[in-house]
Amino acid sequence: MPESCENAPDGRSLSWRSWPLADEWPGSLVKAAVVAAMCAAAGVAFGGVGYALLAAVFLVLSLARFFLPSRFVLDGAGVTRRSAGGRGQLAWSQVRRVVVGKAGVFLSPFEKPSRLDSFRGVFLPFAGNAAEVTEFVRGKTNLVA
Repeated sequence: MPESCENAPDGRSLSWRSWPLADEWPGSLVKAAVVAAMCAAAGVAFGGVGYALLAAVFLVLSLARFFLPSRFVLDGAGVTRRSAGGRGQLAWSQVRRVVVGKAGVFLSPFEKPSRLDSFRGVFLPFAGNAAEVTEFVRGKTNLVA
């Protein structure tokens, strides 16, 4: 079950945790099994357990958004994302484009789609809080229809 949203006493912030491995259980078990099978295949193909462990490290790091939890905070200043990979921030004044999808909201500092979107933008995955997140972003950016 996704963790519910938490509002600060002043009602001006919204925070939640996103962890697809835990939130999408038991379906995520299949995805984790595929990753484990790929690691085992690397170990067999290259002839060593070390290669399987190396593959595991690379796959878990490259799929960190799935395997490791992330915490999102929306407040008066902007968006903060905290995860094992670090911390990212985007001020509301920097947001030029908002894209609302089925799985979440993407905030971009570029008016038009750019190759740099994935590096500079922030994706806010829904965790049972689509209406709250969309409404909060709408109130701060006026870019959501």
